[in-house]
Amino acid sequence: MKHYQMQLVNTVVDRVCDVCGNSVMIDLIGHKYEEVGELRASWGYGSKEDGTSYHLDLCEACFKFAVAALKDHRKAVMLEKNLEPPGEFFGINKSYTPN
Repeated sequence: MKHYQMQLVNTVVDRVCDVCGNSVMIDLIGHKYEEVGELRASWGYGSKEDGTSYHLDLCEACFKFAVAALKDHRKAVMLEKNLEPPGEFFGINKSYTPN
């Protein structure tokens, strides 16, 4: 025999970009999906940021802007550190396979 009970469940109804404030939720065939980039860092012992943790949710446009800024920074330091220039796949995880 099945017994039922009412339960309250928290559900994500929206998620916004921490930079521009736009929603990162898209509606696809009546269902909402999160299309979000995340920038995270947790700094540990010995770091100037020791104990500091960062987490930013980014929409696609703001994420692309952040990657472009990091590419520019790489270009600025690549000569002095003898690094390769950032290519078109800079930062892309080539080994990623969707579920």
